[in-house]
Amino acid sequence: MRTKQAEPIPDVEGYEYEQKTISILAANLISIPFLIIVGGLCAYIYYKVWHSFEWNGMGNALWLFIAIVVGIVVHELIHGLTWILVTRQSFSHLAFGTMSGAVYCHIDVPMRKNHYVIGGLMPLLLLGIMPTIIAIAVGSTFWLVFGVIFIVCAIGDIMIIWKIRHEPKDALIYDHPTEAGYVVYRKKSDVGCTM
Repeated sequence: MRTKQAEPIPDVEGYEYEQKTISILAANLISIPFLIIVGGLCAYIYYKVWHSFEWNGMGNALWLFIAIVVGIVVHELIHGLTWILVTRQSFSHLAFGTMSGAVYCHIDVPMRKNHYVIGGLMPLLLLGIMPTIIAIAVGSTFWLVFGVIFIVCAIGDIMIIWKIRHEPKDALIYDHPTEAGYVVYRKKSDVGCTM
């Protein structure tokens, strides 16, 4: 694992780019009320369905800790694998490491906006939303806690995708090489037309 290293932002003919970043500190601060809201809502729904919470003490806590550690790595792998699939690029375009205490996956290829969004949200879907839904369906407090944690772990991704929503449909998105965020490429005729 390495710290996110500087690399030149590539030029794309016919496009102008702008860097958009988010604060990791802000993401961490937002995650606290987000955890309370999401966790509370999911716990309420779960309790309405099952009328109780089961937890097998320290055994479950240990397995949950292991699942979270593995899940953090898998979260980044899901980003990378999804981006590789949608862009049809090789694995050589991916880099993994740590930045400000957070694990990251970086792809060094500008891609269509919808491709970036798919890769950005896939860990939220696969590790957060789906386990939470399954947990409520089958009555597993373990998977409920796991799912809620990984919904909250996706707060940085959610913040980035929220910013991207205003970009033109034909914009290209490049994962920011040194910060949490992205670089948007807008066609020169579109520059100045975004919110």
